[in-house]
Amino acid sequence: MTDVTQIKVPAWYSPDEIQDIQRDLLGPAAKVLILCLGGKGGVGKTTIALQIADLCAEVGPVLAIDTDPANRHFHTALMTETSPGSDNFVPRRPGVSCFRQRLRAEDSVGRVDPTLCQDMIERVVDAPERFVVVDFPAGDTETTRRCTEIIVESCREANVRLCVVVAAGAVDPTALEVLKELRPMLIECDRAILAKNTAQATNFDYLESSDLVRALRKQPNFRVIEIERIGERLIEALRVQHMTWQTLATGAPMRLRVEGRRLRRNFHTAWRDALRP
Repeated sequence: MTDVTQIKVPAWYSPDEIQDIQRDLLGPAAKVLILCLGGKGGVGKTTIALQIADLCAEVGPVLAIDTDPANRHFHTALMTETSPGSDNFVPRRPGVSCFRQRLRAEDSVGRVDPTLCQDMIERVVDAPERFVVVDFPAGDTETTRRCTEIIVESCREANVRLCVVVAAGAVDPTALEVLKELRPMLIECDRAILAKNTAQATNFDYLESSDLVRALRKQPNFRVIEIERIGERLIEALRVQHMTWQTLATGAPMRLRVEGRRLRRNFHTAWRDALRP
C-alpha cells in the first residue's frame, strides 16, 4: 500500500488580513471585475493578470477568463489538462477556475458585434465568485472600445466594482494609443491603473511627458504603478514548468522559493494598494 501524504500549503494571510484585503479589493461592491489590457503583445498584460488573480485567490474563489485568442498563457498558467490532448481541464490551485472566451465578433459588413462581450458580462454577473480577472486580447482596442458602454453599465446595475489595468512597456508608444482609445472606460470605471512594466527597461518618459497621461492623472480614480522585474529562473518556473505563484513562494526549491516569496509579497502589496478604493 502506498502512503500518500497530503502537503499542507501554509496560510499566507491571517483571517483578519484576509478581511482587510477583501475590503480593499471589493470596496462597497458585491463583486469586483478586473480587466487587464495592453497594446501589442509582450507588454506584461498576462503577467499582471496572473499576479492579480493570485492575490485575489488568497482571500476568495476566483473566476479567471482568458479572452486572448493569440495567447493562451493565462488559461495554461491556471488550468491543466486531465490527460494529454484532453479538452477537460482542472485548476492548478484550488479556488481558481479559468475558462476561455472569444470576444471578437463581426456582423455581415465587418462591424464589431458586441454579442460575445454581452455573453461574457452575463456570465461574470451570474458567477458565484466575487473576484473576476479577465485577460483581454492584445492589441484589439476596437472590440474593447465597442464594449465599453456594455461593461460599464452592466457593472453599475449589478453592483460590480470595475477596475481596468493597462500594461505599458518602456519606450513603447503603443500604450498611448491604447490609453487614448480606452479613455472613456478609464474615466467611467471605479479604478483605472496604468502599470509600467520594468522587465526590459525603466524609461517611461514618453508616458509622463504626454498630455494624455497628465490629464488622466487628474482623474480621482486613476493611479500609476511600476511592476518589478521578474528574474529569468522564476519566469522559467512560471511559464515552462507552469508553477503557480503560490507554489513558487511556498513549495519550490529554496533557490527559487526565497526570491519567489519576496516578489510575491511585493506584487501583492503593489496591487492591493493600487486597487484600494
